[in-house]
Amino acid sequence: MNLLPLRSRLLGQAFALACVFLTACGGSAGNDHSGPAQALSRQGGQAPAGSSDGQATMDAWARFNASGAPLPEASEEEVLETRTGHAARLNRSELDTKRAQAVRTGGSQFSGLTRKAYTDQIPVYRFYNGSTGAHFFTASGAERDQVIATLPQFQYEGQAFVVSRSAQPGLSPVHRFYNTARGVHFFTISESEKAYIQANLPAYQYEGIAYHASATPGAGLKPLFRFYRLGAKSHFYSGDLGERNTVVENHCDYRYEGTAYYVIDPSASGVEPPAPHTNRTVLLIGDSLTQGYGYGVTNEWFSFVSPGQVWSQTLAAAIPARTGHGCDRLVDVSLGGMQTHHGVERLGGWLDRYWPSHIILAQGTNDAWQSVDMDEIRGNLNWMAQAGRNAGARLYVMDFLFYPRGDDYQRELTSTYQWVAAANGAVYFSATGHLPRSDTYYFPDDVHLRDAAQPSIMETVWSVLQPSF
Repeated sequence: MNLLPLRSRLLGQAFALACVFLTACGGSAGNDHSGPAQALSRQGGQAPAGSSDGQATMDAWARFNASGAPLPEASEEEVLETRTGHAARLNRSELDTKRAQAVRTGGSQFSGLTRKAYTDQIPVYRFYNGSTGAHFFTASGAERDQVIATLPQFQYEGQAFVVSRSAQPGLSPVHRFYNTARGVHFFTISESEKAYIQANLPAYQYEGIAYHASATPGAGLKPLFRFYRLGAKSHFYSGDLGERNTVVENHCDYRYEGTAYYVIDPSASGVEPPAPHTNRTVLLIGDSLTQGYGYGVTNEWFSFVSPGQVWSQTLAAAIPARTGHGCDRLVDVSLGGMQTHHGVERLGGWLDRYWPSHIILAQGTNDAWQSVDMDEIRGNLNWMAQAGRNAGARLYVMDFLFYPRGDDYQRELTSTYQWVAAANGAVYFSATGHLPRSDTYYFPDDVHLRDAAQPSIMETVWSVLQPSF
C-alpha cells in the first residue's frame, strides 16, 4: 500500500457543516405578494399594457416566457455533488452487473468458503471525528496508533470489519482516496468509479490500494453498506445491519448508496439481507406552475402565488408528515419559463445528484406558449421518462390543462402527455381537470393559478403519489 501519513493531512481540519436539502420552490421565497404585472416590471420586465390589480394578459405571459434564455449555470458545488453522485451510481451499476453474472453462472464461485479460506486477514479500524462528524477507517495498525496518540478529536470506535491485506482468488483491490477539499477519505472497489473520480474530481487524491475485498457475495462474506453524508460531503461505511437500518430511518442527511463491497465474516451465510426501508425522494420538474413565485430562467422575479401557499411547498411538508418517515422529501427543480428541452439538458445531473425514487414531469406549458412543435414536446418528455425509468424511479406525468390556444390544442397536448405516460409505464394525471375555469382559481391568462387553487392541486398530487409510499 502507498498510503500517505494521516496527521499531515488531517490535523487542524474541522468543519462546521449543516445538512442542505434543496426542496420546494427553486427561487427566492421573499415576502412579496405582488401580482404578475408588478412582478414583471419590478425586476426590469415590462408590465402588460392595460393590466391592473396584478393581472397579466396571455400575451404578456407569452412574452415573459418566450425569452429563449438558457437555464442558469450550475454552481461549482452543484457540479461536484452531481459528479460525486454519478461516481456512486457507477459503483452500484458495476456491483449489480457482477452479482448478476455470478447468479447466471450458478452462484458465487466461492460459495461455501469460510473465513479460513482467506489468508492474510486484517482488521479495519474505525474512528469518529467529533469536529467534522465524519468517520475515518484504516487497515493500518501504525496509522491507528498515530491517530490515537496525536489527534484527540478522533474518537476510536474499535474494529469495524475484516478484509485481506493481499490479493487472492475471489478478492479485488479496494482503492483509497483522500479528499483534500474536505479532509476525509473514500474507498471503492469499483474500477469504473475509480477511473471516473480520477478524471473528474481533482480534489480526490489517489492513495493506492488499501486492502482487498469481494465485489460479489458468498458464504463467509457480508455486505459493507455505504452512505454519503450530504452535509459533510463524506462517506460512511458500516458492516452492521442494525446500524444500517438505524441510519437509513433516522439520519436524513445520509444518502444510502447500497453495498460498497463484501468483507470477511466467518459466520455469514452469503445470503443477501433484506433491503432497508428506502427514503423516498420525489423530484418535481416543472415551471412557474410548480414553482409559484421566485426567479425564473430570465432571472426576473415573478409572483402570482403567495409565499407559503404554493402547492409544491405544502406538499413538501405533507410528504414526511403523512408517510410517517421524516426523511421522505420533495426536491423541486422547477423554474419559471423552463421548457422541456431544459429538462432534457439537466435531467442526467438531477438523477445523479438526488437519486430520486419518484419523478413528476410537469413541463410543457412554456413549450405551448411558444408554439413548439408537438412532436418535439413529445420527444423531449419521452426522453426524460425513459431516463427516469432507467434510473429506477417511479414516473408521473402531470398535466396542467392548457386552455389559451383553444380546446383542440388542449386536447392534443393532453393526448401527448397520456401517450408519454402509457409508453413508459408512468401514471398520467391532470392537476387541474377538476377545477372550474373561473376567476376564483385562474388568472386572466387561463393558465396561472391563484392561491385558491393551490390546496386542491396539492391534494390531487398527494392522492396520486400516496399508493406508492
